[in-house]
Amino acid sequence: MNTGMKLVIGPLALLFLLCCYTISSATTIEERYMKTTAPTDFSQVNEATGETMTQPIPIDTIVRFLSIENDRTQVEWNGQTGYIASQFLQDMSLWDVHPNANQLQTTTDSALYKKTTGGYKKMARVLSGEILQTTGEEAGYMTIDFNDQPAYIAKSETIPVIDGQLPGGVQPGFPMSKRGVTKYTTNLLYSKNGQLTPLARVQSNEPLLFIASYRDYFITKIGGRTAYVNKKDVILPSGNYVNPLKVYTYEQMTADLKEIVQWYPGLASLEVIGKSVDGRNLYALKLGKGREEVFINASHHAREHITTNVTMEMIDQYAYAYETNKKIDGYAVKNLLDQVSIYFVPMVNPDGVSLVQKGANSAKNPAAALKVNRNQRSFAAWKANVRGVDLNRQYPAGWPTICCDPGKPHPQNYKGPKPLSEPETKALYDFTLKHRFKSSAAYHSSGQIIFWHFYQSGAQKTRDYNIAKKITRKTGYQLVPPKKKYSGGGYTDWFIQSQKKPGFTIEVAPYVGHRPVPMTYFSRIWKQNHSIGLLLANERIK
Repeated sequence: MNTGMKLVIGPLALLFLLCCYTISSATTIEERYMKTTAPTDFSQVNEATGETMTQPIPIDTIVRFLSIENDRTQVEWNGQTGYIASQFLQDMSLWDVHPNANQLQTTTDSALYKKTTGGYKKMARVLSGEILQTTGEEAGYMTIDFNDQPAYIAKSETIPVIDGQLPGGVQPGFPMSKRGVTKYTTNLLYSKNGQLTPLARVQSNEPLLFIASYRDYFITKIGGRTAYVNKKDVILPSGNYVNPLKVYTYEQMTADLKEIVQWYPGLASLEVIGKSVDGRNLYALKLGKGREEVFINASHHAREHITTNVTMEMIDQYAYAYETNKKIDGYAVKNLLDQVSIYFVPMVNPDGVSLVQKGANSAKNPAAALKVNRNQRSFAAWKANVRGVDLNRQYPAGWPTICCDPGKPHPQNYKGPKPLSEPETKALYDFTLKHRFKSSAAYHSSGQIIFWHFYQSGAQKTRDYNIAKKITRKTGYQLVPPKKKYSGGGYTDWFIQSQKKPGFTIEVAPYVGHRPVPMTYFSRIWKQNHSIGLLLANERIK
């Protein structure tokens, strides 16, 4: 809720919101504690005789502060009141005294952070004096649960709470599970002393997970507590963030990937696995919560960018089906993605794709790109990366014997000066070796054929062929029969050879020649391929 807006609710709703649930009390710790910094004396005065008695007190002894008198401090130790020289005492954090407290109270308006690949990012502010359940401690932060994820508050801005119950003040509502995103700075509210009161303020454009609905409010959880969120303050997911029916640019892909991750925290995560020649990020999106992993990539070849549309639509539709517990092509998506994670690199060659779509000015060095393209302004036939290396002839599997190599930078077929000379292929190579993918699919166009064999034999060949037959039954594409000799250098060639796992190159759309597949083909392509990612995932849980 915008902090500048007033709360306006009907009298009956107000009665239910404010009166039915009251605040539970908790014991906050206000004492001050100190510890000895060296062996010293603890002195007491016998009130009857006036005699001063001393006893030794060891280093690191914890005492409770009472008062300061000149150069000595009055403390309580072992139930006795006495004095210790102030020079031998130092203050202690209350967390040092009560390290096992499982609740905290904020001592100021405290930033609430989430952890990202770049570090800690602020997402909300918990107001001063609020009590929350803790889940642990990490690097100077106390952790709480928020949106089913760890969230972080600076430990120095909190004190421990013991022997208490968390505040209530929120109706249970109608149970549900839904996600939303805040439109602007939004209050999390509860009833305190008969008034709707904010306990935290969430920044704009942040996801929230709702567990219930009550009248004009959703109910969310934060730090073991529940809180109201005005329904007008959030946007709910549509499950349709990708528009695959248009020419799909690198910039659009980047925006859509980030939006999908925002809508589906915990299910989808995004990482940069490298940079292209021109410095564009190479993105990998993980979709799923399972330990088993499969891999899908697209747009190794620039003019084949319709394959990015296919993989992005997979991400979009699979995520929404997971969230809504729906099936796709008979596959129970939530069950699958709870057991298997699908990794996507939707655009291996962003520089090349941009050349095809936007021309030479999309490159950092337009003149160099034009030179490789024989000074032709149209890059429609271009397959290579921005410096004229064919990325699907770059992998160390039969690289020395690749056929039809022009021997120099070219719009297609140049294999480069050595395997993995290009940052895009090196990034995909390293990324693959970081994981234990059980299978992979590399999307290309065109021809409606499936490559699946690269010298494997015996049980490995039988296994891979059986999966390939399932893919061909779904897509209707023809399997390319095994050969005695292959040109090599492709990602799938290397994956099969090095990982000893099933790998497939899927060529979508009828053959259209040396140009991008027209967008009018997409609906047909999607119908043929929409469940292939789930098919591969399903093979891993049998």
